[in-house]
Amino acid sequence: MTALDGVRVLDLSRVLAGPLCGRILADLGAEVIKVESPAGDDARLFGPFTDAGDSTFHRLLNRGKFGITIDLKDPVDRERFAQLVARSDVLIENFRPGVLDRLGFPPDELLRLNPRLVAVAISGFGRTGPLADRPAYDLIVQAMSGLMSVTGPDGGPGVRVGISVGDVVPALYAAVAVLSALHERGRTGRGQHIDVSMFDGLVSVLESVAMRALHTGEEIRPSGGHHAISAPYGTFAVKDGTITIAVASDALFARLAGVLDRPGWLADDRYASDAERGRNRVALQHEIEAALADVTRAEALERLGAAGVPCGPVLGVREALAHPHALARGLVVDEPDGFRTLAGGVRTTGTVGEFRPAPAPGEHDHLLARWLAEEPRAAVRKG
Repeated sequence: MTALDGVRVLDLSRVLAGPLCGRILADLGAEVIKVESPAGDDARLFGPFTDAGDSTFHRLLNRGKFGITIDLKDPVDRERFAQLVARSDVLIENFRPGVLDRLGFPPDELLRLNPRLVAVAISGFGRTGPLADRPAYDLIVQAMSGLMSVTGPDGGPGVRVGISVGDVVPALYAAVAVLSALHERGRTGRGQHIDVSMFDGLVSVLESVAMRALHTGEEIRPSGGHHAISAPYGTFAVKDGTITIAVASDALFARLAGVLDRPGWLADDRYASDAERGRNRVALQHEIEAALADVTRAEALERLGAAGVPCGPVLGVREALAHPHALARGLVVDEPDGFRTLAGGVRTTGTVGEFRPAPAPGEHDHLLARWLAEEPRAAVRKG
């Protein structure tokens, strides 16, 4: 039995944040029904594509789901959808705030149809605040959250993070919120409406960057491949490339000084603490790179690793996906039809063991009659 066996999720969402939340729940065993308009999810048009013409992006985010087509602008389909809401446990949507309301399903109506429903709405800026009505994409929230201002080459300018973290972070928050709300429902018998914002998600993970902004007057700007306040913690040139070294304690710094045969560093006031090393990180970087100038990447990683200094190579995406450790951890998997894809980042005893491919548009419309013949969830015993 899977962790979310018996939990039904209506996934009205499109593209990335909402579908990823739904896929996480599907990976945990929920029965996720992807509800698409006749036009379909825009993500079906995003490449790259398989030989059969399917979007690999869409397949990654919608595996394990059932697929139906419903036109919420059609009165008959709206009634069928309302009946589905009454027979589901979770609803996910990432329309702009107010869109689902105008289609006849504001939060109050969803909970009237099913008081046990956990409804999660993911939007750019949330349902409240001066920016609530503004559309947003990953790039917009990366820029407005402050994240771009601290990402990029040392000194700037700021750049976008290489993946859509503005969608991924709220998707993870939404999944956590759903699981929390389901647990609470088990005690109270009541569902709730959850407002998840892409902007909130990125601001909330600014960690030490936000603490520096709140508690110091220092200028905050990109620091390239290096940590802004800890050192040595970044990328370092060696004879034939670049490696990473992550030292964030005095004990580890002593190990680094020992393996590089630089005992003088331990007596240098500039490097006496992590804070001092951070303030003098550029000078320290030059000294470390001088010590590694005649050392190959393989030799440096071997020597540092043997001394217990955290280090690693800078891998390309294909190198990372093919790395023996990634393969040993099962991070790249094959669906039954041979489609190569990514596993989830967490696997429990309740996680699905084999992934079913993402559904074709309307593939499971024939199951609607069976689903609608069930008792409404509100009639189910509490808990």
